[in-house]
Amino acid sequence: MSIEILPTAKEPKRERGKQRVAALIDAGAELFAEKGYEATTMTEIAQRAGAAIGSLYQFFPSKEALAEALFNRYAERAAASFARVEELAPGRPARELADLLIDYKLALRTDRDATIALSSAVAGIVERRKPLGDALRGRIASILRAANRALSEDEAAAAAVIVSQVMKIVPALAATENERPLPLIGEARKLLALYIGEVLRT
Repeated sequence: MSIEILPTAKEPKRERGKQRVAALIDAGAELFAEKGYEATTMTEIAQRAGAAIGSLYQFFPSKEALAEALFNRYAERAAASFARVEELAPGRPARELADLLIDYKLALRTDRDATIALSSAVAGIVERRKPLGDALRGRIASILRAANRALSEDEAAAAAVIVSQVMKIVPALAATENERPLPLIGEARKLLALYIGEVLRT
């Protein structure tokens, strides 16, 4: 069943309602990332948010509606956050570009982890994630071409795939780093900086 035909979330009009919706989505994101979509119940989401179950259903008539709201929030945050990367990127050396890209990924960690959990469980979301990834790689390629005008479109596209793949491992490295005192994010920064440095010198 496609989530598009299910009941949709109610849009709050007052600030208090908007804050409650944000808390409910935050709780859903945390639980989906921790337990997976299928194992998470609406009761657990309400409890995690400190809200009554009726309040949760008032805004989200189904778990699928909450999942879609979470995905939409992730997409909006990711686009806005990367716009900041694009704003800061011009003229930056490779190390600073690497830091910008890795910091971007770290900032989206909880929503991203939850969105990945949704992809395998909620019809339609996996298809909606692919265009986001394609758009991100296109924007990375544009940053690289702006920094090195000698790059062809194909070279920039190939480099963007490599950069995005390194970025993908950052949340997992951060989780491992939390469990063991290893400087994994620092190593990822160095790895990405070395690669970007080569691309910019091509």
